[in-house]
Amino acid sequence: MSGQQTTEKSFFEKAAYIVTPGSVVFALLYYFGYTYRSAYYAYFGLGVGELEFTPQDYLLGSPAAVFLPLWVLLVLGIIGVLAFRALERWLSQPDAAERRGPVTRVLGAVGVGLLLLSFPVFLEPAWWRTTMWVLLPVGWLRVLLPAVLVAVGALLVLCAMYLIRDPQRRGGRFWGITEGLLVSATALIVFFALARYAHGAGTSAARDEAENNFRDTTPVLIHLRQPIFPSAPNVHCVDRGAAYLPYRYRCIGFRVLAKSSTRYYLVPTERLADGDITLVLNDDNSVRVEVRGQE
Repeated sequence: MSGQQTTEKSFFEKAAYIVTPGSVVFALLYYFGYTYRSAYYAYFGLGVGELEFTPQDYLLGSPAAVFLPLWVLLVLGIIGVLAFRALERWLSQPDAAERRGPVTRVLGAVGVGLLLLSFPVFLEPAWWRTTMWVLLPVGWLRVLLPAVLVAVGALLVLCAMYLIRDPQRRGGRFWGITEGLLVSATALIVFFALARYAHGAGTSAARDEAENNFRDTTPVLIHLRQPIFPSAPNVHCVDRGAAYLPYRYRCIGFRVLAKSSTRYYLVPTERLADGDITLVLNDDNSVRVEVRGQE
């Protein structure tokens, strides 16, 4: 009986190692995909709540939201591990006893300095945005670099703590708690950077789509029972007469930005000079939509 209980416990422990990390990864991808799509459609004045996206839709949007920053962090992580191993071997040489103290103090001081950078990075006071933040080039580097520097600071402090201790003292409770806090801080900083990047990537993708006249969306013909008067000059609506009842009015020049179960969200095929507009039509018997092939 005891052996059976041990086997069952071992099975559940192994299952926990698989299910729990998988659930965390799933939740993170869902969040970043949600952030990306929210920023994308907010650019056009829409909320994702009214678009009725499914969890699968958010997951499909997550690669565009996190692939580049994860790749950058992976490359930096590999470089950092190799550099730390080289430094550790250099400080482990017989004649390196005098170098260990100054090197670890420099690492710790630089790490603390970068950690103090977290206050303007996360709080974003006005002086930070008008003096330091604007010096960075627009794009992913401006979004990622400040947070990555703070994460590097936490890791430098962690490396300094590891190098300054004797191997016999590396298992102490105080040091273990401190290392756990630094690792947790690094994870939170990376999460912050990824979330900021996902939001910026969504806004940037929407802007690019509009500047390219929505070429990746589907052009449609709109047939209506009642006339509409769109604001876009490149959208043309004509009255075809009583012979085409009940849908006598036809509009050309629209593309489908999004579709919910009850509404169409349409944009002009050419972007307006003074901004973007989105036409919302109820999906009922007052409208009929025909899909056109790509031009």
